[in-house]
Amino acid sequence: MNKLILLVLFVLLAAGVFWYLQPDTARRLLDESPLGSSGELTRVYKWRDPRGHWQITDDPPPQGVDFEVREYRADVNVLPLPPQLEEAAE
Repeated sequence: MNKLILLVLFVLLAAGVFWYLQPDTARRLLDESPLGSSGELTRVYKWRDPRGHWQITDDPPPQGVDFEVREYRADVNVLPLPPQLEEAAE
């Protein structure tokens, strides 16, 4: 049991030293791991159809239609601000 505790402490110490000496490399490795903060991006297209209704789709709209691309991270809340707060933020 003592050997296991010593091994865990050694691994944690080695990881800490690596993080201290190579912060950019360590951050890149962490971001690419499942523990990373980069998260998966979802891209959606927001556009109006000929009747004036808003459409939000995974696929781009037909040619010639003005659209807006929005990207959302899977690990972030994407609920919009209430209207009065949205106006204050602008």
